[in-house]
Amino acid sequence: MGGVSQITTVTGRELELRELTQTLTYGGLLEGLPTRKRNQKYLEHVLARHQAVQHPPVFLLTPVETAIELEPGEVYPFGEPATLARITCVGLFRSKPVGGADPIFNRSELRVIWLQNEFALPIEPSIMDELSKLDWDSLAANFEL
Repeated sequence: MGGVSQITTVTGRELELRELTQTLTYGGLLEGLPTRKRNQKYLEHVLARHQAVQHPPVFLLTPVETAIELEPGEVYPFGEPATLARITCVGLFRSKPVGGADPIFNRSELRVIWLQNEFALPIEPSIMDELSKLDWDSLAANFEL
């Protein structure tokens, strides 16, 4: 994606990236290892924080979670160690209205959360692939500009 802010979905819909915020996924982890349980709580928190805004709707792309290998015989006392990608990205995407919208609505929006290993831009190719396959018509919401 480089510096480009347009994505074309597999259905031909043009999405425009209007806003992008990025944070370190483990910025608040002061010591120890991330665990599957902690990762799940983190994702729930990020999703809930953005859903609380109420508009636009929010969608989380399922992140890849990788087990952290311990030394043979070593047991981590706080759960099963696993890591997510380093950077949590939240993008606000905008497009034409969804479906047979009331003429008062002239745009549709969706906030998408994903994780990738480096700060964007660019958006990692695997994420671009997932974004291009979004079912925009069922996920996004119309609004008046």
